[in-house]
Amino acid sequence: MSIKQLYGYFFYILYRMWLKIDRAFGAAGPFPTKMKALICMFGIEVWLVFAIALYCGYFFNIHPHIALFSFVGLAPFIVLLVMKWFIFEKDDRWKNYVKEFDSWPPKRNRVGTLGVVMMILFVIFNFIYSLYLNPPPGGLKW
Repeated sequence: MSIKQLYGYFFYILYRMWLKIDRAFGAAGPFPTKMKALICMFGIEVWLVFAIALYCGYFFNIHPHIALFSFVGLAPFIVLLVMKWFIFEKDDRWKNYVKEFDSWPPKRNRVGTLGVVMMILFVIFNFIYSLYLNPPPGGLKW
């Protein structure tokens, strides 16, 4: 399986999760299911970017002051958004991913779902641990 397919499967699992939630609660709001899945993907990727930055600060003792609304601060997020547009939004390619992964056998989908959930938990716990190692200047205010 290629990296692009793995990324597509990540979207597929989040899409299916939001589809089940929407059907369970009868949601028919203005926000489509695919957008909810893409926003969740973006959020998880942002946590990963911040965790990597915090790890770099801790292990390499690099603490640059980068303004969030500068080009350097926004560049990773712009790259993520452009990548999402090319992979999923352009020509409605997300529909091809959903159709492809819907045809997989249930056992293969369960194993893939477990892998995606483990990856999401890994990113979340990694972000929390990176905050513990390299807390913000004022300390953690929980």
